Amino acid sequence: MKSVKTATILVFLFSVFNIVNGQIITIVNKPLKDFPDVYDLSTPLNAGVTILYASVNGNENIWRDASVFMNSGRHKRGETPDRIVSEESKTRQLSHIINEVIVYEDFLACMITQIDSDYYSIRYLGFEDKKWLNIGEDAGSDLENARNVFYRKAPNMLNRLTQSNAVRAVSTDTLAFVDFLKQHGTEPKEFLLNALASHPLVIYGEVHRRKVSWDFLSSVLNDPRFPETVGTVFVELPAYQQPEFDRFYASKKSDVDILLEIFRSEQIDGWFDKGEYEFLINIWKLNQTLPTNKQIKVVAVDEQTPWKFLQTSEDVKNHEKNFIDRNTRMADVVEFTINTKADKRNCLFTVGYLHAYKSHVPGSFSTPRGQESALSAGAQLVQRFSDKNVFAIFQHVPMGTNFGAIGLVRQGLFDATFKITGNKPIAFNLADSPFGKEPFDADFNNAFDNRVGNYADNFDGYIFLQPLIDDDTDYLLYDIISDPFIDEMKRRITIYGWGDLNRWFDIEGEATTEKIIKSLKKNEGQKRWKALFE
Repeated sequence: MKSVKTATILVFLFSVFNIVNGQIITIVNKPLKDFPDVYDLSTPLNAGVTILYASVNGNENIWRDASVFMNSGRHKRGETPDRIVSEESKTRQLSHIINEVIVYEDFLACMITQIDSDYYSIRYLGFEDKKWLNIGEDAGSDLENARNVFYRKAPNMLNRLTQSNAVRAVSTDTLAFVDFLKQHGTEPKEFLLNALASHPLVIYGEVHRRKVSWDFLSSVLNDPRFPETVGTVFVELPAYQQPEFDRFYASKKSDVDILLEIFRSEQIDGWFDKGEYEFLINIWKLNQTLPTNKQIKVVAVDEQTPWKFLQTSEDVKNHEKNFIDRNTRMADVVEFTINTKADKRNCLFTVGYLHAYKSHVPGSFSTPRGQESALSAGAQLVQRFSDKNVFAIFQHVPMGTNFGAIGLVRQGLFDATFKITGNKPIAFNLADSPFGKEPFDADFNNAFDNRVGNYADNFDGYIFLQPLIDDDTDYLLYDIISDPFIDEMKRRITIYGWGDLNRWFDIEGEATTEKIIKSLKKNEGQKRWKALFE
């Protein structure tokens, strides 16, 4: 990459540079105000200066175009109003000293800037599309510490850049994908029923509050073949509430109040997935038609805060000290149940797809801050039961995180293929398929980890239910909101010490059931993924 080194040598005209262990270190030691305010991404120094001036000017629109591909989803599309920056803040930022720029193995660099006596900003930059682009920021306590932080993290960051390039490269030729679907695609219900009949454990990776997905599962549940092959359904709800699940399913009438209380016990503000709620009721209804030895057992597997047993902030702290990684808890409960149950029928595990993948990349949002994350529940279950016995299914959804969708998987390649074949519901095995060979990018948090592999490394089956543009907004369970539950949420927030109820639900004044439900309904009638198609 001669152009980068040439650009670096040009900086030598007013700086000093050294080559240390193959890395080019350019000594700058000039305040930001000595550099022109110009949008220029041609060198690491110029790119770093450009980004610093974006902060000085409050320019929010720069971030998407000036960031590497693996960061693009974090920045809003379209026009974003500039932030108002005070003159005092501008003067202070302009006086910050740019100490040096380090180029690490051509494609990765950092710019170190002294903010004050014990705070040095580390701006990571990556070379992509012949430009130096923002990766992110870190901090050091002094110049030497900042260098050490960069060198310690550089190898992994370079691996992520390499993986990002693999994810970013997408074929425009859909012929192989279309031909595969025509030859090997099957109807989703038949596909799932066949998987359930031939594997001890099938993991159905889903996106929460997606009605079309839960309607599909209910159609599978109501097929006469389901209770013949499946005896246990694992669900991503609080494991400590298992006695309440047992009480609900033992009841001769559908006592939905029991179920609603279980949903209220998930997280501080409850669990709003109406599709899952209806699915669990449908299992109860099915059980009423089945002999005792054919009834379906529902087992809750998730590690969640047991609010009814916590009365003080100290109780919360003690609980968090003993918190088991959620993925590990799920795998533990599933393993124990399978190994001890007398029922010889197979099992279905419905869980968010971020817990279902098989590759050996640590999970996300599964443990308290400060604790090291374990592998996903899917990966752990493969370790315990073998890859052959665990069949994981991915349903077609956007690339996303726990906080929402940020793009189409494979930048729309899969969506385009489904459209060419008529957008009809279809399912298929990922092994030995063109879909399976594509880099796995559905989980934005892990898509750029070079250990993640491709779709076939993470899932065995793929189900397409309908075009994403047709998905309605989140299917919400308003019934959990009540005056007593509002008081309980206030109590939880108080002992947890996190925010207030009005901010959680975007309401003003006294919190009431009517206000909260009205706020929750504000997106009714809209399409869930509309921003991806605008």
